[in-house]
Order: sequence, then structure tokens, then C-alpha cells
Amino acid sequence: MASVSIRGVVKSFGKTPVIHALDLEIAHQEFVVLVGPSGCGKSTMLRMIAGLEDVDLGEIAIDGRVVNRVAPKDRNIAMVFQNYALYPHMTVFRNMAFALRAARLPQPEIERRVHEAARILGLTELLERRPGELSGGQRQRVAMGRAMVRDPAVFLFDEPLSNLDAKLRSAMRTEIKKLHQTVKTTIVYVTHDQVEAMTLADRIVIMRDGRIEQIGSPLQVFQKPTNVFVAGFIGSPAMNLLTGTVHRDGDGFRTTWPGGPTLPVPARAVPKLTDGQAVIIGIRPEHVSAIDGPTRLPADWQIEAEIAVVEPLGSETLLLARFGDHELTGKGDGRTIPRPGQRQRFGFDLDHLHLFDRANERALT
Repeated sequence: MASVSIRGVVKSFGKTPVIHALDLEIAHQEFVVLVGPSGCGKSTMLRMIAGLEDVDLGEIAIDGRVVNRVAPKDRNIAMVFQNYALYPHMTVFRNMAFALRAARLPQPEIERRVHEAARILGLTELLERRPGELSGGQRQRVAMGRAMVRDPAVFLFDEPLSNLDAKLRSAMRTEIKKLHQTVKTTIVYVTHDQVEAMTLADRIVIMRDGRIEQIGSPLQVFQKPTNVFVAGFIGSPAMNLLTGTVHRDGDGFRTTWPGGPTLPVPARAVPKLTDGQAVIIGIRPEHVSAIDGPTRLPADWQIEAEIAVVEPLGSETLLLARFGDHELTGKGDGRTIPRPGQRQRFGFDLDHLHLFDRANERALT
């Protein structure tokens, strides 16, 4: 079973700690994405799994075997790098076959593996070309094919799409997803792009400052962020986060903030709240809708704000609005595009309201 176990791993560069006693279990055939801002330690963690960085404390096990002191070539892993790392003077075939020839596999077996990987990745017509004759996306597929032919227990991807343009990144995400469904092996993937993480992962590991903030499926971390950092990091555009307080209102609570409206609090949050508690109020832009006519939303689920910035996207429009000292991002339907300076009504879908304790930034909902 190609599982990966990370147990109490610690890593420092000089006197600077990078990874703090990290624990993570990755199951056989699972696609796990490590995501977080630059400097959070995700690439360092991947390089330690690969054997390119030493572990200061703790253990890393692949298939149940502790590999802390095992050379990278003996770990049965294959790594796809950000910069492709192809040999420019070799053809695509020779690039893909290089590790197999170094391992002294018979030529018929080398040809079988290379042609099978080329078929899966759509590279058959390119096998006699050199990297300089290929597009960025084609080079990345060659790098993936070079990893595939080794038939590794674990694939490691280190920000493989960051050098590609937006359209090509989208296409390559599909290729990597298809690769995982075809070869059914374990993948550990590092990126700073939360859209990549959401679209590719079985589970997302969100990191900050060398620690894990939350682990879960894409829907879990999107719908139930455990703290303010995760709420603001996952989702595009980012969640609206407003500082305020909650006050008791009969059997329930209402949120208030300076210059803003009072909004009823969802019943699921009530048991965790106290009267006058300082909170951070979170709601995603897709749950803040521009209202241009009659609506079924109660009056106290609505506000009026001044449009500051308009971003037409075709099927919808992003609207940055100001009310009091606050800014709020909402969405319009794309058919009617308001102008900056215009007053606009917005409605809140309070079933999707998030509350976080302002003292420790942990979720209350």
C-alpha cells in the first residue's frame, strides 16, 4: 500500500524553524494537496518526503518503511518540478526513458512504458521532438510522463503549473486529474493556488508558518473553515470578514458593527455565543447578492451601500461596496451593471453566515 506517514516532523534552516512537529497521514491512492502562502513550509515538507532535505526530528514512512535515511532514488517516488527539469539536447522519448535506462531495464520494457505513458498523456506524436520545440504545457506533460514510466509508489508535484498561463493551467489541471484517475497512485501536490487545491484534491492540507491549520475535503474547508485564516485563504474572491459584536435578542442573537446593520445570527451558532462578545463576521461574496427588484428576503437581511468598484465577468459581476467604515464584496447577475458611486441594495443569505471569536480567531459556527 503506497501510504505516506509523517510523524512529528521538525525542520529548521539554521536557527529559523520551518516545520513544527507536523503530523499527517496520506492514504493509498489519495490525492492530497498541501496549500498555503509563500514561506509556509509546504515545499520543504515535499522535499523531505522526496529525500532532498533532511528531517531534523520525527519520521517519514512510505509504504510503512521509515525513509529518513534512505536515498531519494531508493524511495520509490517520482517528482515533477516547477521548471520541468528536462534535458534540452534529448528527444521527448529519451527524456522519458532516461531513468529507465539508468536502471538498466530491457529495451522492450523501456519502449512499452514510454509509449504507454505517451498514449495516456497525448505525447505520441511528439516523441522525436526536443523540449525547445514544445509548448509549456507539452513540456509539463513530458515531465509528468517521465515520472509515470517509473511506476512509482508516490507522485510528488512541486507547484508544476505556476509557470503556465491561466488557460493552460486550467487544461493541465484536467490532465493531472485524469492522470490520477488512470494510474490510481498516491499523489502529494504542493501549490500556493487555492483554486488548484480545490479542483484537484481528495483532501486539502492548509498550512501556515510550518503548521497545519485545517485538513479536510475541498467542500469541508470551504463550507466549514475552522478559523479566520482558512476562511480568508480558501475561496475566490475571498470571504468578507467584518469586525463586530453579538448581542442577545430574545432567544437568539444579532450581530452589530459600527456603521453597519444588525443581522440575525443563525441558530447553529447560538449555543457558543455570549452577550457582547467580540466577533469577526464572515460571509462569502456569492452569499451577498445585489437586489434590483422585489425580494423575499426579510428587511433585516438587507443593507444599502455605495458601489466603489465594478468587475464585470460576463455571467456575473463582482461589486465592491462601502457602507460606514466597511467594504463588502457581493455579486450581481451580469445583466445589469451598476456604476461606481451608485447606491445599491444587497441581500445576505444568512444561512451561510460565519462567526469567529475575535480573541482567538476560531470558528463559532
